[in-house]
Amino acid sequence: MKNMANYRAVRVGDEIKTKISEIIPTLKDPRINGIVSVTRVEVSNDSKYARVYISALGDEAHLAETVKGFQSSAGYIRRALAASMQLRNTPELKFVADKGLVRGQRTIELMRELSESEQKKEISADEQSEPADARGDGAAHEGR
Repeated sequence: MKNMANYRAVRVGDEIKTKISEIIPTLKDPRINGIVSVTRVEVSNDSKYARVYISALGDEAHLAETVKGFQSSAGYIRRALAASMQLRNTPELKFVADKGLVRGQRTIELMRELSESEQKKEISADEQSEPADARGDGAAHEGR
């Protein structure tokens, strides 16, 4: 019976994710802007609570503001879910920042900086290892 409850919670979570994704464009809160998505929804086995993970393109401060916007819109979103889903009880929604996208962006940024740094080191090393002739300063021909 417990597996059935888990299966149902996963199914309900998937449907809530889809429905909230459809609701996002109708939200009027100015903090919810840019590219915003629901990455996953975890529903308790009794379906009374749902943790909704939100991702937004931008930095962590923008993500935090976006989550605050969702929290203040939670009542509206819950009513919209109740109207569009056939559930005995619509779960209480808790919105959480999914920092995976922010961390991924930061990782890419760090890798880019490292790559640029390595390229500069290679260029500098190449310039130092060039023979005096190639530099064109004539130092190699002074003895003649």
